[in-house]
Amino acid sequence: MPVPNLSRVLRGWVKKTVCTIVTKTIVNHKVTTTETNVTLEVNKQPVPPQRVDKKPEEQRQWKWWNIIIRNGSVLLKPDDKIIIDNITYNVMNISNWTESGFQKYECVEDYT
Repeated sequence: MPVPNLSRVLRGWVKKTVCTIVTKTIVNHKVTTTETNVTLEVNKQPVPPQRVDKKPEEQRQWKWWNIIIRNGSVLLKPDDKIIIDNITYNVMNISNWTESGFQKYECVEDYT
């Protein structure tokens, strides 16, 4: 049974935002970072407390966010960063819902 596509429902829930995607790659045994500016349809919400309580104790005080991106040209991976409204978020976990029209990323605010 196919998964329902929710991209139409997300129209009123996401906001077009100019974001910066920071990716790391290894070139000649050195880590290089690449920044790319993109316009994405994004929704940002705090991770529910029940989910944060299940994290290791030392991670519970971090600022956890769910970032939902309507299907587009960007697929993030763990350790990538996304900058939204001048706040940097580190991608920690990915829920791939591309069949339903979006991707959900569990992120923490970058403290550096």
